[in-house]
Amino acid sequence: MAISADYHISTQADFDTYRQATFSPGDNILLERDKVFTGMFAPRAVGTPGNVITISAYGTGNKPIINNNGVIHNHPSRPTSGDPVSAGLLLYNSEYVEVSNLEITNNNGGDQDDDDLMGIYVLGEDQGKALNHIYLQDNYIHHVNGAVEKNMRGGIHVHGKSPTSSNATTYNDVRIVNNVIDQIGGVGIGTDISNADIEHAHTFTGTHRENAIKNLYVAHNWIGNTGRNSMIARDTDYAVVEYNTSANSSRHSTGNSFYNFKTIGTVFQYNEAYGNVGDPGDHDRGGFDADYYSKGTVIQYNYSHGNHWLGSIMKKPMTDTIFRYNLSVNDLYGAYHYGFENDSDMTDTRVYNNTHYFKSSLSPELIGPSLGRTPLETTFNNNVFHSDSSGTAGANADNGTNVAYDTNVYHNITPPTSETNALLSDPRLVSPGAEPYNIDMEFGRDALAGYMLSADSPYIDGGLTIADNGGLDFWGRVVPNGSADIGAGEFSGAVAGPAATVLTGNLFPEPGGAQVIAAMPDGPNNKFGDDSSNSLTQTFQVDSTFDLKTIFLDYEYDSNSDPSDILINMELFEIADVGASTIIPGTSRLVLTALSMPELSANEEAAIVLDSPFSLPATTGTAGYALRLTNGGSPGFEWLRTVSTPGSVYDFGQAYEDGIEKSGGERDFVMALSDVDVSLVDSADFNGDGDVDGRDFLVWQSGLGITSGAQITDGDADNDHDVDADDLTVWTDQYGNQTLISSATPVPEPSTAILAGLCSIAAISSRRFRQ
Repeated sequence: MAISADYHISTQADFDTYRQATFSPGDNILLERDKVFTGMFAPRAVGTPGNVITISAYGTGNKPIINNNGVIHNHPSRPTSGDPVSAGLLLYNSEYVEVSNLEITNNNGGDQDDDDLMGIYVLGEDQGKALNHIYLQDNYIHHVNGAVEKNMRGGIHVHGKSPTSSNATTYNDVRIVNNVIDQIGGVGIGTDISNADIEHAHTFTGTHRENAIKNLYVAHNWIGNTGRNSMIARDTDYAVVEYNTSANSSRHSTGNSFYNFKTIGTVFQYNEAYGNVGDPGDHDRGGFDADYYSKGTVIQYNYSHGNHWLGSIMKKPMTDTIFRYNLSVNDLYGAYHYGFENDSDMTDTRVYNNTHYFKSSLSPELIGPSLGRTPLETTFNNNVFHSDSSGTAGANADNGTNVAYDTNVYHNITPPTSETNALLSDPRLVSPGAEPYNIDMEFGRDALAGYMLSADSPYIDGGLTIADNGGLDFWGRVVPNGSADIGAGEFSGAVAGPAATVLTGNLFPEPGGAQVIAAMPDGPNNKFGDDSSNSLTQTFQVDSTFDLKTIFLDYEYDSNSDPSDILINMELFEIADVGASTIIPGTSRLVLTALSMPELSANEEAAIVLDSPFSLPATTGTAGYALRLTNGGSPGFEWLRTVSTPGSVYDFGQAYEDGIEKSGGERDFVMALSDVDVSLVDSADFNGDGDVDGRDFLVWQSGLGITSGAQITDGDADNDHDVDADDLTVWTDQYGNQTLISSATPVPEPSTAILAGLCSIAAISSRRFRQ
């Protein structure tokens, strides 16, 4: 049995030696950081279960660069008869391989339409089986030849072929995660199984097709400035495409940002697509496209803005397609675009609970925007179509076969004449109009909370009941089985919290000096948590009513940080199970928006002080609360989740500050929720008689040593719930003076709330960024 080894590549000579070498299971192929290597890296790499071959980086500095310079190479196994290849990294007939932390480019300096240039090319041929476990993550792929439109080339592509036999090659367990793909000729990410006799999905009666790609997961990628589409999922069964961003796709030909073709059960969710624009008459300029020969496509919880429209729906053979709980903001020409007029083989498409908002400068057509397309076999329910000026349903909106509109909102938009229950009143969205870019679609969708229904909306509980509605809305709130709201959001009963003041200084409560929940236990003064294995415990419980007054935050100063104030949103909501690895938000208890948090200097903390106590009732069983901080504007920050574990939803990971990667969470946030009001003025008038004298000293002396629960009547002058030398200092400073605050000033009663269970710590690993 071969012994695994580490191969360190630090020179071009090393690169040339190993770039076509054969490696053994368990080997680590490591390229040195801050180095540039020229050519195509094409190792023979076949690992085994539990002994994967790793291709990655070592050392410090920037990712190592592989630059193939657009060079065309002979086929790896048939140099005279096979199709030539060109890639920065070629994985040919490989499996059990993981690739990470590489920078790859493949550009000859021109824009010509040459051979099929790739960044990372995963190619399997004539294997007669599925190749397993291909993981591509944390790579930067850019400038793969320019003004090129073809869709079988580009950034990361996974192809299976059978050019010399009937032995089809497919893939199982492919993960393409957290890559940046920019300035790409062709398609950002694509899959294709050719010559594999894959049954047409729309007529397939089983669960999985023999040669389709299984377990394809594409997530957390940023894909921008492509020649064609950002992502194409072909020939897959039950692929999941989530948390990706498509920016300015299809620069050199039309193509929807995300689409699937010949698939079963593809799910596009929590993706953002923007900037897919061209001539007004262009087809295929939507954020999302349900394409044909497909079955069971679900397009949900996505954010489309600044494209021509949200969704394209093909009319060639496909069935069981759903668009639900998506948000479309300022898509330029309308809402939905249908396929070729002469096609009529599509069946069973449902479009429900989507919200479309159009600013005053747009004149949308909801169906077939300006292109003469006619809908087919579709039901539209519970959608909000909101224009700030005017719009129409579209010339052919009423001309389709088996098309039904029932209970949709048309605000300043002429509804289709066949609409059963046209709702024309203002839906009263909370605060529409904002169009943020590059938001965190996993945890930052609160940046789009302005498109929720407000408490006085006439359409709360006004929607039709939709069977199998997915269970959640755009913002992750539970959708009931009946009495659903209209639009992409389910009203939660959230109300704006009390006004809040942001203070800075040496504010953080000393150990034992305040009743706190979700406080960090380690580090000096309960403030710093870089040594914590779990950088955020978001959930907590209280065993008796807790009167929340102040939320303390500490975020370490960094000389590279943006000196501008950061903006945050904050929401505290109920949850059913504090130990769950996935949080489903329940009723909101507290919502604060766009709080301006200043950059902190050393030894400073920030305190968000509510103008009145906010009572949190005691919890029982597994029920509890969760606190969420999200980006409230630019500049801002967000928490970075890396691992989900029960009771610790966010686990320790890297932090990001203004785009600068921090290697160990150096920019951790630390938080404590407290019943202390730090805005109260210090007062040594312990007996409340209007002056500070010896009788107040006796009160302090009597209370000296109380470590928790102390009030002003016990000698607590600085409102930190203990009686110590700090309170004597206040008495000394104020002795002989009239008290600075009235003795009638309310002082919070000490809370008896204590933390229940393990959910008691919170040091928040974060990243801040410019937008």
